[in-house]
Amino acid sequence: MFSRLNSHFVCPPAKAAVAAGLLFASAGAALAQSSVTLFGAVDLGVRHVKNSKGSLTSMNSGNNATSRWGLRGEEDLGGGLKTSFWLESTVAADTGVGGTGATFWDRRATLSLSGNFGELRLGRDYTPLFRAYTSADTFGYVGAAGMGMLYSSSASNVVSRAFGAASTNTSIARTNNAIQYYTPAGLGGFYANAMISGREAGTAAGDFSFHGLRVGYSDKSNDVSVYSGKTNLSTSDSDFTLQGVVGTTKWNDVKITAGLAQMRFMNAKQSNFSLGAEWPVGQGAIRAIYHRINQSGLTAANVSVDGDDVNALGLGYVHNLSKRTAVYGTTMFVSNKGNAKFVVPGGAAGIAGGSSSRGYEVGLRHNF
Repeated sequence: MFSRLNSHFVCPPAKAAVAAGLLFASAGAALAQSSVTLFGAVDLGVRHVKNSKGSLTSMNSGNNATSRWGLRGEEDLGGGLKTSFWLESTVAADTGVGGTGATFWDRRATLSLSGNFGELRLGRDYTPLFRAYTSADTFGYVGAAGMGMLYSSSASNVVSRAFGAASTNTSIARTNNAIQYYTPAGLGGFYANAMISGREAGTAAGDFSFHGLRVGYSDKSNDVSVYSGKTNLSTSDSDFTLQGVVGTTKWNDVKITAGLAQMRFMNAKQSNFSLGAEWPVGQGAIRAIYHRINQSGLTAANVSVDGDDVNALGLGYVHNLSKRTAVYGTTMFVSNKGNAKFVVPGGAAGIAGGSSSRGYEVGLRHNF
């Protein structure tokens, strides 16, 4: 391949040109390196729920972690500047359905530019509020004991009255057409995340605009933040507001979480308090969560929700079979008061106000 001359290796002219091309390509790659990663999770389990309407057993997707798949990648532009993208879609692993309704990349679809200034992120994404208050949930917002049951279970809560009883919790978890800013690292542990989004479809049903802010402090053992945001809904031209404070700390090996959130829509108010713990045991971890919900005020129909409160207690165990695969078991008990109708998800619909709901699930989860 090479000829030898005066104890030095040299390339024939044609091969030298090829080598030069390869060197040029390598130099270009070094200046602008890029990568694309396929990632996701498949989670399936069997859940049994009992309430005033009877018992129901079903297979559910996304109990320990939301079943999903996605693509993410980044390119190094040099000088500390990077561009990145993230596309992520829910997968209902029990039926094979992807996305949510007409939205295929329902979980996230963003394009970012980051550097020493922080990160500017565009597109559909979690709101700063959602990232904050779900950090108090040791069950990650999903499954029989996840915080999602506080917001999407029935028309008896402030969120469903604002966004519609048939809406999903993504109405407050994510927003479209968003512009976000994240502060850079190196601010002595302090951080901030701001988002603004505008309606793009005029006054179409379900259309809304949003603005919100989270500010916090984090170190190796602690994280505390405050957050506030407002959503204006075109269907009612009314504002849904959410404010709160959340914190996590480590006591020996035990992670303790706590959060307080307050939501308002028209003349109704809902206050949520959550206290959780997660501690490692062998190859797994025990998780516990307690939720207390207080409602007050009047609905749009001038019906009082005073005393429509709930206490919910969840307990679970996750056993890691490997770094990516785990088996899990969770149980949850919900006690309603007044006319509240919060439920363990996956049960029979139409429970009586003030009744209880309980359930348990076992399943298998694999990350890739």
